[in-house]
Amino acid sequence: MTTQTVKQIICAVHGGPESRETAIRAISLALESGGRLTFFHVMDAEFLGYATVGTLRVVYHELEEMGKFVMLILCDRARARGVAQVDYILREGDVRKQLRQLAMETGAEVMVMGRPTRSPTSNVFKIGDFDTFVANLEREANLRIVQVTPAPIKTRDLQSGLVF
Repeated sequence: MTTQTVKQIICAVHGGPESRETAIRAISLALESGGRLTFFHVMDAEFLGYATVGTLRVVYHELEEMGKFVMLILCDRARARGVAQVDYILREGDVRKQLRQLAMETGAEVMVMGRPTRSPTSNVFKIGDFDTFVANLEREANLRIVQVTPAPIKTRDLQSGLVF
């Protein structure tokens, strides 16, 4: 599949600093192909099952609003770079299940995902699990997954903000 035949690109972002390179790669693919770019973020609300007070639900609502804000910024950045068709989808649930479901629903030809990194935060995927998931999703959804390996994050990079 060449970038000329790509009509739909999904860019799955976790939202951390590592997502920057993933978003940049997806924007470049959308510019090369002229395809629609959809940024996608899944909020895993598993922790709410342990909530005993309303405060956690308020925190979750704030996280959801922050997720929407980040998606809007990514869409603005893509438009500023020249991507004509860009939108976002924010969902709640199991990340693997939601990625698979969106790939099937949209019929996207390409999904851009960041590879898991060794970081102090938890990753949805372990390295071996990720490779298996990617291979299965490519086969099941008939799409190509572009894997982006983020460079190590430096403190200086974190302070510079999202500049594409």
